Amino acid sequence: MNNPSTKSIISTLVLRATKLKLHRCKMIIYTIVLLLTLVSPVLSENVFFVADDMDAAPYISADKYKKPVGIFYDIISSALGRMGVPLRYEVFPWKRAQLLVQNKQADALVTIPTPARLEYLVPSKEPVFTMKYKIFTQRDNPNIAQISSIKSLADLKGLRIIDYIGDGWAEKNLSQFGVDWSPNLSSACKKIAAYRGDVFLQDEIMVLHAIKNIKKKGMYQELQFDNIISFDAPVSQIGFHLLIHKESKFLKLLSEFDETIRAMHKDGEFEKIRGRWIR
Repeated sequence: MNNPSTKSIISTLVLRATKLKLHRCKMIIYTIVLLLTLVSPVLSENVFFVADDMDAAPYISADKYKKPVGIFYDIISSALGRMGVPLRYEVFPWKRAQLLVQNKQADALVTIPTPARLEYLVPSKEPVFTMKYKIFTQRDNPNIAQISSIKSLADLKGLRIIDYIGDGWAEKNLSQFGVDWSPNLSSACKKIAAYRGDVFLQDEIMVLHAIKNIKKKGMYQELQFDNIISFDAPVSQIGFHLLIHKESKFLKLLSEFDETIRAMHKDGEFEKIRGRWIR
């Protein structure tokens, strides 16, 4: 054991073993740090986290980098910026976005305050945006006379209604008539163009924007998008509000948020944002 070469070999092995242990320790530490960064910001960060829909342009959608873009994002970003509140805004399939907030993994949604949502969310008094609903159908639909004369939601009885999963207004107001639920807005637009239903009640701007984007991609040329027409829906304008989870530490921001939205209307910022997306 006193052989110099033997000592050298042993020293080398000990050094390598030490380095290996250090490497393993570094990997463990790195993994722990990574896991901590993935913990919900509601639990670990002082950042207001809004989860939203990735397929509701021009109000909110994902760009090619999966980042949020649209009217809702610009309004919320501007308002929270004025308030000095750090913001994290991410978009997901709409059903998942709602579950993130319901499970307290995110703080807020921008949507319609339905009774089911109000069980765990508190809405802003000021709407983030107000939408006008239309009844979309086909020009040559065999039920066109009935559809064009709809005066109340009860007149929808007997018609094939299309909508998409997660549309809280439709879940509350249309489910009683039977609804063919699509996975998202774009899919619902394709169904009405494929004559797989009679009517689709939705915001006019959002539907026209979705159809425009579908046609721009040059796909689904067999669908009759140019044959889609619309009539006024027998519903009041629908407000989309900021809804914060009742257990979020940011709940106290709602009154200041309302004041900020009113200020944005007064100084022209709100109309400036709207004009950037709707022409």
